[in-house]
Amino acid sequence: MEYLSAAFRAVWVVGLPLFVLAFALVWWALFRGRVEGETFKDLQQSMVDLGKRHKDKETPDKVDPALGKWFSFGGGFYGLVALYTWIRIEWDDVFAFITSLDDLVLRFDIGVLIRLFIESIMNFVAAIAWPVYWLRTADNPWIWFGVAYAGYWLGVHAARRTFRKRVAGDERD
Repeated sequence: MEYLSAAFRAVWVVGLPLFVLAFALVWWALFRGRVEGETFKDLQQSMVDLGKRHKDKETPDKVDPALGKWFSFGGGFYGLVALYTWIRIEWDDVFAFITSLDDLVLRFDIGVLIRLFIESIMNFVAAIAWPVYWLRTADNPWIWFGVAYAGYWLGVHAARRTFRKRVAGDERD
């Protein structure tokens, strides 16, 4: 029963959000013509290539802000989980910031800006090191990592199929 409970929680906390995030970002990248591929493997390679072009110092390939953020975390599965982790951490910080806004306005000083800047950097580092974050959060880490990858994998496949059927007019799937 413990494994079932951990799996159910993992589906809601990481599986479903990663499915939605993967679907949205991959579909958008396909729609914008940034990636392409007939198979999952081809699509993965196209994402890796785009990530390399995005990070190239000499001739960077500029992408949309959402894709840029994903690729700043590395792209692919690792980058998507890092992006999702960053969003979770930042969301908590933004909520705390908004709830204490009246207190901040009354006591605003340069220290507040410095703390926000440092916290932003620390959140980015925590997101890059997402396995550590999720090992502390997860009931059963192996179930969580498996569910996270399944959400990513299903999101990429769903985006590819939806794109091919709706936008490209391909009815093979």
